[in-house]
Amino acid sequence: MRLRSFAVSLTLVFLMFSGTAFSQTFTGLFDGYYGYNFNKPANQLNQFNNGGFSRAFDVNSQTFSLNYVELAIEHKGPVGFRVDFGFGDTARITNSFEPSTTDLQHIQQAFVSVGKDNLTLDFGKFVTPLGAEVIETKDNWNYSRSLLFTYAIPLYHMGLRTTYAASDKATIAAYVVNGWNNVQDNNTDKSIGLMLLLKPSDKLTFAGNYLLGKESPLDGDNRRHMFDTTLTYVMSPKLSAMANYDYGFDMLFGTRRMWQGIAAYGKWSPNGADTGFKIVPRYEYFYDKSGGMTGTAQKIQEGTLTFQYVSKEAGTFWAEYRRDWSDQQVFTLTKDSGDVLRLNQDIMEFGYTYSFSKEIK
Repeated sequence: MRLRSFAVSLTLVFLMFSGTAFSQTFTGLFDGYYGYNFNKPANQLNQFNNGGFSRAFDVNSQTFSLNYVELAIEHKGPVGFRVDFGFGDTARITNSFEPSTTDLQHIQQAFVSVGKDNLTLDFGKFVTPLGAEVIETKDNWNYSRSLLFTYAIPLYHMGLRTTYAASDKATIAAYVVNGWNNVQDNNTDKSIGLMLLLKPSDKLTFAGNYLLGKESPLDGDNRRHMFDTTLTYVMSPKLSAMANYDYGFDMLFGTRRMWQGIAAYGKWSPNGADTGFKIVPRYEYFYDKSGGMTGTAQKIQEGTLTFQYVSKEAGTFWAEYRRDWSDQQVFTLTKDSGDVLRLNQDIMEFGYTYSFSKEIK
């Protein structure tokens, strides 16, 4: 019933805007995969022993999975808007911590924009500016999301955002939002964020973020501080590198919780083009000192090797091998080892993504 209502709504949107003086851009995405966890978890889910997912969205093992289907509608102008509709595991997991009782999991973003000169004001639900990766697989270097994306940062916010493009080399932004992953706030305080984006040359990009706010319904001084930095360097058309560092801390029940981590990426494109074959290694270290993010106090690492084949017409084909390991036995129970918890897990995935963009006037 929900899918049928969604299809009818989209049809009405197309009819409403087609043939008008306004211009809309429609962007679509399909993302599916098959994953195999060599631990062979009995419930076919990539989980920690406390029940939390050890992966962001690619949570299924030994089964074909629909990761994400998305349709975004955007209108740019003095007064514009953007709405992103999504279905699949990604939509469900992204909104799994939402306090609101309203069913919002199929709306990744929904905001209106007012712009004048180099200043833009947005109001609504929008994805976080933190992190080196994003929700859509097609815009990332690897198929699976990093540990930092999964545990260190929020995914979306609800509130007011102001962005100022000082030049083609510098952009600053400030936002006041309800907090982490909540359209409906769980307390009366608001979170404040700052962003600085610098691009001193075509080869180098730096992004820095700071987010401060109370993220708990409990009384007391439990404000959360989050620092996020990303550095990208394009050495040549064939070779790029990226690094992401996150550091956060807060207070809960009088205990200071801290987490930090670093991720390092490389990308090799043999033909030096956006299309064709690519190899992308990634290494991460994540320290969850008090277990506030993963549910277990641990030092966890992962190494990933991703192979891509990008075709302009046919989409992107992904093959990826990833090994996660921890200093604690946190990985899910297995079928073939007497239900013994593991210090590590190895997962192989094959994915496919296809996207399109079309402007309608």
